[in-house]
Amino acid sequence: MNNTSYADSHKENGKGASYDAHYADKYSWDGFLWSREQAALLKIFDTYYRGRKIELLDFACGTGRITAFLEDHTAISTGIDVSDTMLNEARKKLRRTEIIQADITQNDILGDRKFNLITAFRFFLNAEPALRKNVIKALAHHLSEDGYLVFNNHHCLNSPWIKLYYWRHLKKSPDSVFNVMTIAQMKELVENVGLEIVRIYPIGYFHPPPRIKIPNFINNTIDDIASRINVLKSFSENPIAVCRRRKNG
Repeated sequence: MNNTSYADSHKENGKGASYDAHYADKYSWDGFLWSREQAALLKIFDTYYRGRKIELLDFACGTGRITAFLEDHTAISTGIDVSDTMLNEARKKLRRTEIIQADITQNDILGDRKFNLITAFRFFLNAEPALRKNVIKALAHHLSEDGYLVFNNHHCLNSPWIKLYYWRHLKKSPDSVFNVMTIAQMKELVENVGLEIVRIYPIGYFHPPPRIKIPNFINNTIDDIASRINVLKSFSENPIAVCRRRKNG
């Protein structure tokens, strides 16, 4: 078993460059998911931020993949991460974002700063339970009263395909890690700090077998159709949650 904290898992030399290369292939499954994530983020802007000044905190910003896509839509853009090798890649692409290397669960150098958009992509699924709780508590502290926290779960166990891959992994490699998270766990995570999920954008319905590439237009068609059918919305592989402070009553 690997006992390394997820907070330390991206600090080794070269990790940033290899991470970016992983998403460079737009025809890969992760490249397809990224294209759908971008579309979802634009919908979130249109639904929740039309006519508003956006003050962004991208938590665990890594190489700046999410931050770079968002920064031109914001009045203030801040990216924070613990990994210097990841942030070295972010510095190459971010033009107007304040970049901070820090662990806010240990030393919250953000103080009482508030942001009306906080993003945290590809973090909570991989973080160990104690780190999840500490981070969500810190992010809730920095979320403005009228703000939204947006995060994803890229191995959602509600997905039949992730269930299949997870059971297969348990059978073949029971002592190694294959992180999964349910939608119920996503809800519980945010509700414990006074937040609520107000909408989920489902992404990724048909995960092709390894080494088989499905053309993106087919994956896009599947996602477009499935995401419009209510009974299927909870079965996506990579749901994106939009959260706000829980309303009284």
